[in-house]
Amino acid sequence: MSELHTVFGASGALGSAIVHHLHAEGLPIRAVSRDVERAADVLPDGVDIVQCDAIDGTNVMAAAHEATVIYNCTYVGDQMKVVADNLLNAARETGALLVNPSNGLVYGPLQQVPASEEHPQKPTARRGVMRKEIDDMLLEAHDKDEIRVVIPRLTTFYGAHVAGTFVAGVFDAARLGRKAMWFSKLDQPHSLIYLPDAAAACVLLAMDESTHGQAWHVPGAGPLTGGEFITKVFEAFDARPQMTTRGKTFFQLAGIVAPRILDMIEVIYQFEQPFVLDGSKFATAYPDFEYTPHAVGISDTAEWYRANFDTRV
Repeated sequence: MSELHTVFGASGALGSAIVHHLHAEGLPIRAVSRDVERAADVLPDGVDIVQCDAIDGTNVMAAAHEATVIYNCTYVGDQMKVVADNLLNAARETGALLVNPSNGLVYGPLQQVPASEEHPQKPTARRGVMRKEIDDMLLEAHDKDEIRVVIPRLTTFYGAHVAGTFVAGVFDAARLGRKAMWFSKLDQPHSLIYLPDAAAACVLLAMDESTHGQAWHVPGAGPLTGGEFITKVFEAFDARPQMTTRGKTFFQLAGIVAPRILDMIEVIYQFEQPFVLDGSKFATAYPDFEYTPHAVGISDTAEWYRANFDTRV
């Protein structure tokens, strides 16, 4: 069987970054997305694009046909486990490696900082519980020789095409000369990664059989406090930093009219105390892998915003 990297969620931020990295490496790609028009807009010319709703198991099986590597870059909220089940079945059927990016929510509030892959998993947020259930399900399937899987645990990412996140909101505030919002406290270190680095790491782990059946922290070029990150973003736009914070009380009140906002209360612990992942396992395995310095990644992201959005106040 010839090599075929199949990326589900290819029109999203992480999915599109992985497709761009695979394309730059000259690897065969199938890009799978619910929104083929958006996919065509954000992906390199000539990439094979397939329309598929990953919630539909039959469609997933068809889209995964002949795949040798499957990347789960979908984000479907409460239906994450449905998609994971569908991709698990597709990996069983095709024999493809399943790359399933996860994050540090599986640990809950950190008991050790920085947290290694051996940190106790005691998620307190609904999304963290779902992530842990999915990771456990996939690793169990790997241990039973039903599939091959690798789990890159990524940190908060920033870069081109990141939308609808508080990090994207910082870049929007800087380009428009408005006040940027951070959660809870501005002085707590938080792991952040530039999106192309996250994509490169996912592909690197996929291509190395020795990584399979494991979780790997990919924490980026080092933690920054909220204040440091916001300052760097505003400086990239040649603007004076303006910042504020929102804590639990704000989200409790906002949740009265928009109940889904209450989800933020469950994960705000990441910003009330240090939330830093230990990347030494990955660094030891790949000593030549170089993360993009935050100053460079933030500057590149600011240039993307300038090229794609009106920066007039």
